[in-house]
Amino acid sequence: MQIRKPSRITLRQLVLILSIGSVLAMLVAGMAGAYRIQRDQLMEDTLAANQAFAEKLAASTSDLLRQAQQDLAYSAERVVQSGMDPTVLQSEVDRLRAQGIGFNTVSVMGSQGVILAVSPSALKVRGRRVDPNAPRSSPRHLTPTISSPFTSILGNLSILVTHPLYTAKDQYLGYLAGTVYLKSDGGLSRLIGQHYFRNDTYVYVVDATRRLLYHPQASRIGTEVVYDNPAIGAVLNGETGALRVTNSQGIDMLAGFAYVPAAKWGIVVQRPTQVTLARLDTLMRRALWLSLVPVGLLLALLWFLSGWVSRPLGELALVVQDGYEDNMARRIQSIRCWYFEAQRLQRALLEGLGAVGAQLDQLHDEAYQDPLTGLGNRRGLSLALQTCQALGQPFAVIALDIDFFKRINDTYGHDTGDQVIRQVGHWMRTQAREGDTLFRMGGEEFLALLPGAHQNAAANIAERLRAGIEHAAILPEETVTVSIGVAAWAPEDAIDPEQVLKAADQALYRAKQAGRNRVMGAEA
Repeated sequence: MQIRKPSRITLRQLVLILSIGSVLAMLVAGMAGAYRIQRDQLMEDTLAANQAFAEKLAASTSDLLRQAQQDLAYSAERVVQSGMDPTVLQSEVDRLRAQGIGFNTVSVMGSQGVILAVSPSALKVRGRRVDPNAPRSSPRHLTPTISSPFTSILGNLSILVTHPLYTAKDQYLGYLAGTVYLKSDGGLSRLIGQHYFRNDTYVYVVDATRRLLYHPQASRIGTEVVYDNPAIGAVLNGETGALRVTNSQGIDMLAGFAYVPAAKWGIVVQRPTQVTLARLDTLMRRALWLSLVPVGLLLALLWFLSGWVSRPLGELALVVQDGYEDNMARRIQSIRCWYFEAQRLQRALLEGLGAVGAQLDQLHDEAYQDPLTGLGNRRGLSLALQTCQALGQPFAVIALDIDFFKRINDTYGHDTGDQVIRQVGHWMRTQAREGDTLFRMGGEEFLALLPGAHQNAAANIAERLRAGIEHAAILPEETVTVSIGVAAWAPEDAIDPEQVLKAADQALYRAKQAGRNRVMGAEA
């Protein structure tokens, strides 16, 4: 048998490795779980905040446009009531522009396409015919409108808010128009720019053609967003919500968006994901540093406990390693084994030591093996029975006898008889379990000791053994059979283990009396 090289890892080291590994695994798993939860929560909160901000800006923009339309409607009524008085016209356009709603220019266009009044007057376009084909070409100004972005005659990217001028008899007199420049200090820029944004959060506004109407980078206002941005696609479909997107510079963004139905615009508020999570990284590092103190205390406690757990087993191992000596039992008993497994090992060592000590003198010069079969002999059986009794271990006994063995010897000779005995011993080995002990009691008699087995289990093993021998063709011209008796013993039985051997012999005798080649159990 090959002996393995002794391990250099002690029980204390193993306990520490497992404990430290478990602590570190739990720490890593806990930190990873906390990071994931906080990360998802931060992203959800940022998306919700950006969506709420976008909805607020969309509502404010709608209110601004609605107020602009109401102011134009009010001025239009006053202009019509004045009979298109030039003084009233100029007064109203000046008032509208000065109200701070956000108009960069305000003008009155006559029904023939001529500018009747304008503010600021420095533009010097009063009296200019803008549309020589009016009014036929101006149906879009017959109702209140908000135009799509366009480039004005002065070269400014603008939107135009208009309101028609009608008399009480529905005579069309022209329209009142307010212009908002998108690239300069107009209403939209003031509305969004008045808000304070932190941590790289910014807003942009797009129209139905994906053209930027507002952006923190003024150079991008008026340009078209050509890349596929899910947030822009969703908001221009009239949706309000939040998405994680990648912008035109390839930066991961958390975007909230809202739709402005009055102008068919989309407002998007977004913040870089990396900026959102930067504070979380700092918090997790602080949490990790703070956790090092309790982890260190826990590791110190594990160091102490591992020594406490491993000490009894280590001391028992040292006693066994020193070998047998007269005071060995006293040394084993002096070891403080305070938990169940160590106590069991201590008890097993004491029981084994007692059994060995009791048999050393008796077994000093005796042989325990049958030379013909290699099985145990009667002395080995006696020792095995004493060991089972000392350990309080139940067992079963199978007593076996070769049928008509004398006739086999007389017919074929003693050499053939010896061969039959060896073959029966072989078949007993094939049916034996690990831990079973087999013996030749002399002549054609055999016995098997089955530790831990009850009578029914032993009877099943015996039947397999009997059937195997019967069909084994041990002799070429004759079938060899065996008769078997089975008995069992348990610590609670009020009989000596030696009595079990007699019970098995009696069962064997009854098997022979019943016709041989059969298994009989001991009578209860």
